[in-house]
Amino acid sequence: MCLHCQLPSAKPSETGACGTIVRGMEQTNDYNEAGGGVGDGEDRGVGNAGAGSAGDFCVVRPALTVSQRARDYHYQPQDKPGFAKTVQKKVRDSCVCSGSCLKTAITSKLPILTWLPTYNPRQSLLGDIIAGVTVAIMHIPQGMAYALLAGLPPITGLYMAFFPLLVYSILGTSRHCSMGTFAVVCLMTRKVVEEMATAPDKHPTAASSVGDLIDNTTAAANPLTYTPVQVSAAVALMIGIVQVILGLLQLGSLCVFLSDMLVSGFTTGAAVHVMTSQIKYLFGLKVQGYNGPLKIIYTYKDIISQVLHANPAAMVISGLTIATLAFNNEVLKPWVRTKTKIPVPIELLVVIGGTVASYFGHLNDNYNIRIVGEIPTGIPSPTLPPFELLPRMVVDSIVISIVAYTVSYSMSKIFAKRHNYQVDATQELYALGLSNVFGSFFGCGPIAASLSRSLIQEAVGGVTQITSFICCGIIVLVLLFIGPVFETLPNCVLSSIIVVALKGMFLQVNDLKRIWKVSRMDATIWLSSFLGVVIIDIDYGLLIGIIVSLLVLLCRSQQPKTARFGHIANTDLYLDVAKYSSAVEIPSVSIFHFGGPVHFANIEYFRTQLETVTGLNPSIISDKKNILEKAQTSEDDTHQPNMEANGSVTSEGHEKEPNKLVMLFKNMKNGKKPKDLTISIPETKHIIIEMSSVSYIDSSAGKLLIQLYKDYNAAGISFSLAASSENVLDTLEECEATKVIPPEHIFHSTHDAVTILTSMDSSATAGGNSTKL
Repeated sequence: MCLHCQLPSAKPSETGACGTIVRGMEQTNDYNEAGGGVGDGEDRGVGNAGAGSAGDFCVVRPALTVSQRARDYHYQPQDKPGFAKTVQKKVRDSCVCSGSCLKTAITSKLPILTWLPTYNPRQSLLGDIIAGVTVAIMHIPQGMAYALLAGLPPITGLYMAFFPLLVYSILGTSRHCSMGTFAVVCLMTRKVVEEMATAPDKHPTAASSVGDLIDNTTAAANPLTYTPVQVSAAVALMIGIVQVILGLLQLGSLCVFLSDMLVSGFTTGAAVHVMTSQIKYLFGLKVQGYNGPLKIIYTYKDIISQVLHANPAAMVISGLTIATLAFNNEVLKPWVRTKTKIPVPIELLVVIGGTVASYFGHLNDNYNIRIVGEIPTGIPSPTLPPFELLPRMVVDSIVISIVAYTVSYSMSKIFAKRHNYQVDATQELYALGLSNVFGSFFGCGPIAASLSRSLIQEAVGGVTQITSFICCGIIVLVLLFIGPVFETLPNCVLSSIIVVALKGMFLQVNDLKRIWKVSRMDATIWLSSFLGVVIIDIDYGLLIGIIVSLLVLLCRSQQPKTARFGHIANTDLYLDVAKYSSAVEIPSVSIFHFGGPVHFANIEYFRTQLETVTGLNPSIISDKKNILEKAQTSEDDTHQPNMEANGSVTSEGHEKEPNKLVMLFKNMKNGKKPKDLTISIPETKHIIIEMSSVSYIDSSAGKLLIQLYKDYNAAGISFSLAASSENVLDTLEECEATKVIPPEHIFHSTHDAVTILTSMDSSATAGGNSTKL
């Protein structure tokens, strides 16, 4: 018995032998008019499915069960080593040392040794210099603003743009990501700082000495007192440790648990918190800080109660700054982009303008405008973070480390794909972790990649990590000589920069509108993470988003799509009859398609859908047949029921009335003869489980298939499996299902199953040697 795609008018001699490829006859017929092939004349190849044309190729091969396929094509099962052998192999492979292995190990951990020796200054240096200068200019206002967001002295933002960036440039694999301050990470850091910073009368936004905040003498005098800088340094150290541990455990793919919808909803909710934290600076209010669930509600309650006491001068400065930045982003920037790749450093310009206006107008003294305050010059000396705080911030650090890594690695993958190079997920964990550890000894907070700076770095021509080194050089000059210039900068200017930068995050609400039309379940992930972050708190919102994501994943795995397949004439295609009008069901065969894995959590769903979609309940069919046998033996010859062509049984002179099995039970129980009742017996002889989309099954699914085979056999319907993957076949063999389900009922494909089963039923074709698709 063979399968082949043969043109309707092709002669038998032209079909070739089994396992060969032959060319169809050049002619025009209904089959040819359905669709053309590929190519013309003698060069024409395989045609479209379901259509033939002159020169189409036909594939002829034997119809196969899985056992025949294994026997005929010499299947060689792979040995499965045990746990001990697997560990031994891993240890043996890791202990093998050679010159090339040692070189690979060193360069993989120090990527700078890979790209620096091959660096071409003629091609890349100019772009790297321009990108480095541009990004450094962006670092100055953004670093100061986001440090303020984290509850830290503004100068700390410049430290975060220097010390960790040096380490990442050596260890990181991304060439375009700009590491440093990032709004969401700074906001999450602020939560820990507000909970654990206990230094009295030292607020990072007051006009006080930042050097006093960095100094550890206060903590030495009182071990229970910590400055905000000390707390943020401890957070950075703990985050670095967590990320290094994740790297050692090879958990670089951890970010797959944070879907795009979760990250979008989470960052949009975080943007609401960022906006809320800056309102007091924009309006010149003194609002009490809150921690824990519902803090955003309490904060807005205080803001509304104090809005009549806002500082008009602060509101005017904030309004002018926001208007200037918005005009640049919406009008000036698009126009400049058509002229040059180098953007207008509008943030730096408004910082300079605000500083000059505050210096000459004495805004702090005359209008009570809060300013940055004293900024120390020079490079800070390394200082140990307070290690005693680390146990208290483990949970927060794990959450922040996952968010920072997910954002940074996702951005790295985007740039790597765009510029055709590779990023190593595990090495990125090492790079971020060690960068945070190194920066923590200089009072830095945790870092992550910034989307805005990274996009600018790429747009102006940055090619390699040389950009980061140039950026660090410029930041050093600012730290050594220019820092004190910004001491009179109003805080409301920095807050305005933060608020305008949030536009991109707020526009992520469009993701919800778009995804709502595609998948309500994905939209649920977005909404749950967003509402959890806004109403409860940032870390709780992230946890809620992850839980909902896992529940959605479980629901999709537990209830995959199912369908009843029909045959497309003149092809070996079997498609969903509900979606394809050309798909026709084969009278004696019912084909059930299951679109996902089968496991302990969805075996009942599998059984229910099988019976519902096919309409074949084996227990009901068995009961019907038993009742029919009893009814037939008790009937007189004159009232003997006749078998209809459609498989139903009816008494003479009465219309067919199916679905009266319950009444039949009652009548038989009462001793009545079923003269006027009808029992519908399906004409289906074979049920085929189409398993091409079943990626795996477990032992529970194996037991279910065994039971289904027995139940349908008892109902007089053969039960077969088709198109199973090797993984599924191995599991069937391991759970001994193949000892119950005969090998001749497990087929290579659905068409193999249909061909063999229908040919076995038809005595007219029993002598044939081939079946036409």
